[in-house]
Amino acid sequence: MVRCPGKTARLNRLFNPRDGRAVCVAADHGWMSDVTPNVMELRRILELVVRGGADGILISFGTAVRHGHLLRGKDSPAMLIRADWMNMPRLGASNVSNVLPVVNFKKMATSRARDALLMGASAITIYYFIGYGDEFEAINIEQAADFAKECRKVGLPLIIEPMAVGGMVTGVNIAEILIASGRIAAEIGADALKIPYTGDVKSFKQLVDQAGVPVLVLGGAKSDVPRDALELVDEALRAGASGTVFGRNVTKAKDPEKMVSDIVALVHGGKTIAEILGERRALGQRLKPVPTQCVGCQLCEVACVRAHTPGYGQTRARLRIQFPPLGDELSPIRPVVCTLCGQCVEACQPGALTIGPDSRLVLERNLCTQCGACVEACPFDLIFTENGYPVVCDLCEGDPECVKWCKRGAIVLTEWKRRARHVHAE
Repeated sequence: MVRCPGKTARLNRLFNPRDGRAVCVAADHGWMSDVTPNVMELRRILELVVRGGADGILISFGTAVRHGHLLRGKDSPAMLIRADWMNMPRLGASNVSNVLPVVNFKKMATSRARDALLMGASAITIYYFIGYGDEFEAINIEQAADFAKECRKVGLPLIIEPMAVGGMVTGVNIAEILIASGRIAAEIGADALKIPYTGDVKSFKQLVDQAGVPVLVLGGAKSDVPRDALELVDEALRAGASGTVFGRNVTKAKDPEKMVSDIVALVHGGKTIAEILGERRALGQRLKPVPTQCVGCQLCEVACVRAHTPGYGQTRARLRIQFPPLGDELSPIRPVVCTLCGQCVEACQPGALTIGPDSRLVLERNLCTQCGACVEACPFDLIFTENGYPVVCDLCEGDPECVKWCKRGAIVLTEWKRRARHVHAE
């Protein structure tokens, strides 16, 4: 894409030139919704966000007047200014009580490109709503085109935020509408997108590919579990996103500075979520079921399959949830996992199955005779074959998905001692 020098210089301030990515924090919520603690403490939070290493911070024009000095300096984040307003949070789409009818939905421009330049902004952000019908969408496109025209004149990057929220949007078609809205926004003149995650890597990749401009995924509603927010970032990056614009998941976090630095480590540092959260297991550990905590959701089975083979389902899982038989409903639901009992290893006469120094089952396929002795020997009936070769639990190469996804702690890691011979169903 050919850009004017002004736009290029300002985009380079936002996107890290080493990897072309950006970690932005949205702190523009207050003037459109209720006054929450994160809004009242905005100065303190902005200082923490700066210390966390954000590349950019999205704020309203008024905040730029009061706190813009926090974003000045050679190493400070780029300032992004929200240039329009909408009343959707007051329609019940946020945590407010003064709900308005949908027909009263409004969106207005509040500042112009030149205003943002005078404040030292590196870009402006505007909404583009889709899903409300042709007339409203036409107005939105016209407004967005006006902003794009102004930005071209003064060399200011334009970041468009498509919002698929109208009455024509359903859970079935929202990914399709987001993909289309991203492409439309780019064709209007967006230099980058700030857009919700479509829900899966495949459809978000399609969105990124069709947009043709840098795509920043937004965080959406506040998650109670920081890992969930990082999972969203990780999936978006795998789809080709250029970074994030997270708001409430940072400004409402217990430690905004750490939350930002965790996202930076994921986006720029190339670290895994397990490394960031210190979840990687120590050597010499094995899975241990805790039946009293299991509710039978079978999410561990889905996570297991997803970690090893494409698609979803439970039939190819390397563990299982065992439900009590009819008439014995008071018995606990039991996760059945590989406990590294070693019986499959002892049954393997060619020595194709071993327990490695990192306490993982390892299969040497060139030694395997496909005799099936390991399958017969497994006391938990967990080993199955695929094209004749045994499929065993490999602890996800040191980062077991079943442990990560079980929020109730029904599967945990515990110490494993080599050559432990005690075998039981736990």
